[in-house]
Amino acid sequence: MRVIAGTLKGRTLRVPADATFRPTTDRVKESVFNILHGLVEWSSTTVCDLFAGSGSLGIEALSRGASSAVFVESHRASLAVLTRNLAELAVTTQARVVQRAVESFLRERAARYSLVFADPPYRFENMESLIENIAGIMAPEGLAVLEHARAREVSAPSSLRIVDRRDYGTTAVTFFQPTPGAQT
Repeated sequence: MRVIAGTLKGRTLRVPADATFRPTTDRVKESVFNILHGLVEWSSTTVCDLFAGSGSLGIEALSRGASSAVFVESHRASLAVLTRNLAELAVTTQARVVQRAVESFLRERAARYSLVFADPPYRFENMESLIENIAGIMAPEGLAVLEHARAREVSAPSSLRIVDRRDYGTTAVTFFQPTPGAQT
């Protein structure tokens, strides 16, 4: 796995040896960031990377100029690799790692982010609740990117609308934005 573009382009990212998560492939990551290119002003973007794993998505955003990123992960081996990746790439001053279950983090609604990545396990059971709670941490003009199994249909709660969906083999990526006028 590698950083695709920006100041860290070409740098390698570590993944845990036991890899209990399914890392986003370089192909999917590159496609997602190509889509985001025209939608995001990186210098003013604050990122939240849920189910962060190795930190690949949040680190890619930092490499492209995002102002800050919060990485939420509860698995110890993934946290160790994530922390090491951030240190080796010298982006620790722009990053904050939260060791916590995503559901618990989302219930706090302590901050709002302009870009939220969520890459839950494909068998994650509470997808509807996850999507609804993501709305609570999005900035009014924010964007959320959800990676999920292609076979799994996802829908948007009234507070969000689906603005795009792309399929890549067994993986799908759905993009959400807040519904104008909706309260979260």
